[in-house]
Amino acid sequence: MALPIDQMLLILAILMGSSLSMPLAEMLGVDRRTSKYISIAALIASLIVVLISPPGGGIAIVSGFTSNVDSISYPIAIAILLGAIIGVLCIPLEATDSVHTYLSMILMGSLASIMLAMARDPVAVIASWTLLSVTMFATIALARDRASLEAAVRYSIVGAIASQLLIIGVAFSTPYLIPMASEQPRQQGLLYSLGLVAIAFTMIAIGFKLGAAPSHSWVPDVYGKASPYVVSVISGSLKLGAIGLAIYILTYLGQVSPGVFPVAVFISVASMLIGSIVPLTQTNAQRILAYSSIAHMGFIFIGLSIISISHNNPYAYRLALLGIAFHTLAYAVGKSGVFAALNYIGRRSGGLDLDVIKSSPSRDPRLAFSLSIHLLNLIGIPPLPGFWGKLFLLMAAAQNLRGLYVGQIPWLVILGIAASVISAYYYLNMLRASIAIEGIERRDGEDKREPDLWASYISAIVTIVLGIFIYMLSYYM
Repeated sequence: MALPIDQMLLILAILMGSSLSMPLAEMLGVDRRTSKYISIAALIASLIVVLISPPGGGIAIVSGFTSNVDSISYPIAIAILLGAIIGVLCIPLEATDSVHTYLSMILMGSLASIMLAMARDPVAVIASWTLLSVTMFATIALARDRASLEAAVRYSIVGAIASQLLIIGVAFSTPYLIPMASEQPRQQGLLYSLGLVAIAFTMIAIGFKLGAAPSHSWVPDVYGKASPYVVSVISGSLKLGAIGLAIYILTYLGQVSPGVFPVAVFISVASMLIGSIVPLTQTNAQRILAYSSIAHMGFIFIGLSIISISHNNPYAYRLALLGIAFHTLAYAVGKSGVFAALNYIGRRSGGLDLDVIKSSPSRDPRLAFSLSIHLLNLIGIPPLPGFWGKLFLLMAAAQNLRGLYVGQIPWLVILGIAASVISAYYYLNMLRASIAIEGIERRDGEDKREPDLWASYISAIVTIVLGIFIYMLSYYM
């Protein structure tokens, strides 16, 4: 189904209009709950716009973020909007006195992230990145508690550095996006040198935004200290637009510079190892999930590594693209849902250390169901979407491409499997501490005051449905 106007223009009108209406709603005395429902409706409407007008296939070479949704940005936009919907659902209205402003920042941040995934020229990339950075800083700070304010300061410092690096990287990447530039013999040496600089700066900046190693040091401090309902939307939605940008840039840089693959695969391996091993030493559930976010970015970078070397192998490229799309969707619903559950656990238990959670007398079967689904999804248990994401990424890494084999051994596949096995230990350990099969205690009249629990419960159901039908997306990519 084709829309009569450009999808991005329609999404821009819905999300920006809703975002700008939040301060007006506060001035007019619209209550917090109604404003929350308006925000959810705007995000659902934007998701419908994306879903009813899928790409026709292939990667469109277009100018600016007002282009139609293509095979790169289509699944990323879906993941961003799903994560944002769950993130808004889980907001406890009494958690902050800035609910209207907070909702405005989430809507604007979702728009900026989608714009970044769809951006196809340097000006659009920088504008989208800047808007996204500002909204993410504000979203973290608006929780107003001490830990979130400290996390916002840390993130703003890191974000400022990443923004500067991105500007330099995009500037040096521009020659690769000029048609026929790389075919001029006189420019080969210059383009190769520019390519090395572009790769280094762009990948460091994107690594900062996604929280991938070696630019990961801010993740435990921000994701591990900010309010869980804030991390739900930051980790599970707003940052995902950088994945679309990485796919687009690596698709073109990989064709002309052999330095792309070593950089991308180093980020992948370092992220998987750090994100899988360090959590074994952690005792706080929120910090465990913060480190696991690093590991998941490592899996995303497996696909990005394959994309950088598969320009002559359409089958491997498609496997990598499908793997990134499926894993991003699994990550979006999994992370947003599990942090929503942590917000509920923190409110009821008084802390998120595993010992505190284990000793809490309050249990709920919805919590057991939600956490089980989310953690099993993050492990990669079939038929949940996390399984399909890892499967396609490992299938792509098993293709006969340069650098993926040592002798006859597919080394990147083995590392990916090992990281998944190690991560299963701390996920199951956290699940065991969070859920008790016996001694379930429910309190009458509390259901209406548990938006975070309901958000996690709904996202768990979405995860199951997504796992069953996720392969349908492959027909539109």
